This record gives sequence, C-alpha cells and structure tokens, in this order.
Amino acid sequence: MAILLNVPYAEKDQAKALGAWWNNELKKWYVPSEKNYHKFKKWISASDDFWILCNHLYIVEAEQTCYKCKGNTRVIGYGIESYFHFSEDEDSGVYYNKGGKVHIASHIAPVPDKILAYLQNNFNYKERYSKFAGCTYLANCCDNCDILQGDYFLFHEVDSPFWIYSESDAAKLKLYKIPLEYDLVLDYVDISFGTYDFLIKEFGETTELKL
Repeated sequence: MAILLNVPYAEKDQAKALGAWWNNELKKWYVPSEKNYHKFKKWISASDDFWILCNHLYIVEAEQTCYKCKGNTRVIGYGIESYFHFSEDEDSGVYYNKGGKVHIASHIAPVPDKILAYLQNNFNYKERYSKFAGCTYLANCCDNCDILQGDYFLFHEVDSPFWIYSESDAAKLKLYKIPLEYDLVLDYVDISFGTYDFLIKEFGETTELKL
C-alpha cells in the first residue's frame, strides 16, 4: 500500500532523498512502503497524534431494538483491522496487525466524503445533538421513529450488538469491506478492543464495497 504526502515545494528534495515518489497524475509525493511511514511523519499530518488506516476500512452493520419505539433498527460502526498510531509518546508509530482481527470503532474523523455519502444514503446516520453527551456528532438514528441511538448504549454496554462474546454474536454482523486506494490518515479513531473480536472477521458476513 502507499500514502500521499503534503510536501511543500521547498522540501521536495528532502522528501525525495528519503525515498518519496512523485505521482504525476495527482501532483503529489507519496510513500510506496508502509515500513517507511515514520520517516515522513511531518508530511503525513501536522498533528502529533494521528492514525493511518492501512489497506481497507470496514463499515459494520448490526441490528438493535430501539429503546423508544421498540422496533428493530439498523446501526453501524467502523471496522478497523490494520493501522498505525502516531503520538507524542510513539514518534515512530505503533503498527497493529494482529492476525487479521477486526475491532469496532464508534467514530473516525474525518470521515471521507465518499464513505459519508454512502452511509447517509443507505443508513439513518446523520449529525444529531445528544443531551447525554452534551454535543452534536454523527449518530445512528432509528429507521422507524428517527430517535438518536446513543453511542454510549450502542458501543459501551455489554448487551450492545457490537460487543461480541460468541460465534452467534459475530454472525449477526454485516461487514462492508472498502478497499483504500491510498492509506487513510485520520485525526481521531474511537476504537474498542474485545477478547472475542477475532470472531468478527471469521463469522461476520463480509461483502466488498467499492466506492
């Protein structure tokens, strides 16, 4: 895989000397090997704390009972499999790819335009104000009554559809695998780790989605 860089013209020779390649179509420098990403940190993000999702991203669809109308409604999270996390404490980045496990993230930011458009066209997923959280965020809303399905109850309660304890739990999930043309740089990822997350990829229903 590869990642695009934001290289000022005055620094192009420096980036080239470190091994960056030029994409003439996009008029951008890029790094063709993820093992060298740490060398180009300052041109990947201006932040000291950021994430790089590698190869693909999953949209994970589940179903839950709406607390308001009691009807069944679809809800989504993000599936994260392979990534780097750069922070002030880890200047060279922490790379994660533990045997192909998929972990659930309630949020990523920024959501790429094509992915956000897909979600908003296919699910009841939109910006809503939460009294519980005291802020506005991209949220799952009920397919039937349109009430917000709060993140805390959806992603952090033990009986939520994204907490996996068994093969049957994982088999209820639908995974839409989105291949990435270039690895994706994110400012924020709210990811959870569960003991049985290894079941998600094995027993969830996976469909490749090209956007």
